[in-house]
Amino acid sequence: MDEVNLLDDHVVDLLLDSAAMGVNTIEREGVSFSHAARFTLVGTMNPEEGELRLQLLDRFGLCVHIEGILDPDARVTIMERRVADDDPASFCSRWENDSKLIVEKIKKGVDLYPRVTIERALLLEIANYCIDVGVDGHRGDIIMLKTAKILAAFDEREKVVKKDIEKAAELALPNRVRRQPLQDIVVDINSANRGRPFVNK
Repeated sequence: MDEVNLLDDHVVDLLLDSAAMGVNTIEREGVSFSHAARFTLVGTMNPEEGELRLQLLDRFGLCVHIEGILDPDARVTIMERRVADDDPASFCSRWENDSKLIVEKIKKGVDLYPRVTIERALLLEIANYCIDVGVDGHRGDIIMLKTAKILAAFDEREKVVKKDIEKAAELALPNRVRRQPLQDIVVDINSANRGRPFVNK
């Protein structure tokens, strides 16, 4: 969903109900139909255009903050690749092998994931992260656990290590930090100020 923060309230209510109950009900012009609804929410938004309702924000497992690249060489590379994209067939052919390698790595990670283990000490680390930033409920803890295991599996490891927890915190907690009015989330969860909510006035 593009610009998910601009959705009408009734659409957000429908999404929340379907996500919570696992059932979507359609009732319109004499039609009444229900079906199973298991889905993953993927959305984009510009925070400057408005806030996202907290109930829906918490339904997004991971949060990635996108910023413009400041390195001139990297920006030139982007322009060069965009120009190359004017010939789609050639562009796809050029990156086909790299894409296949990523696909294979993901497939291996999916197969390995059920065998990934995590020590209780690291589970306590996850709990402490969530407590320190004032996360409400337990969804943040569970998402961090799953993300850490995914990161380990992607690296072809059967055991979660501390760096997996730290990376999982960066991805799973920014949208769950308890904020005060007129404060914005800071993405760096691993800040030296750990122990207090990470906010920017």
